[in-house]
Amino acid sequence: MNKYVIKLLTALLCSVLFLPVWANYDEGLAAAQKDDYKTAFSNWEKLAKNGDPNVQATVAVLYHAGQGVKQNYQKAFYWYKKAAQQGHAAAQVNLGVMYAKGTGTKQDMIESYAWYSLAAKTNKDKRIGNRLWGLDTTTAQLNPKQLKQAQKLSQHYIKKYKPQTAAKK
Repeated sequence: MNKYVIKLLTALLCSVLFLPVWANYDEGLAAAQKDDYKTAFSNWEKLAKNGDPNVQATVAVLYHAGQGVKQNYQKAFYWYKKAAQQGHAAAQVNLGVMYAKGTGTKQDMIESYAWYSLAAKTNKDKRIGNRLWGLDTTTAQLNPKQLKQAQKLSQHYIKKYKPQTAAKK
């Protein structure tokens, strides 16, 4: 077979394999636009389990708000963290909020600071940066020793979790 035919067959195979994934997303989006969050969740949960950070963050929001599923802060926290660890800035901010309030997890102001700080330092999107009033609030609640710990943890996260949704220059 010539190279052109192999490339064409590869492209067709990939499109067939990924068509159900996109169909699930589109079906979920259509359902959400009709306020049918139960169907949206059903479609998106499969994609979230396959590792898509944008869908993971969306599933987290559904659990957080109790839309389409029973409200469950622990599951919201789980999905926010999955997305945040892949560099999803909004999920990083929401994780900061959850740690600060102790929602779905044990309250931990050092973790809260680290996630807020990660989102602020690695994301160039002004909309994310403007929402980080929580970073100032969290900082004010830490003593100097805790702040040093939080800054160290933040630096570790900055190296470990590259931004996925950061705007390019």
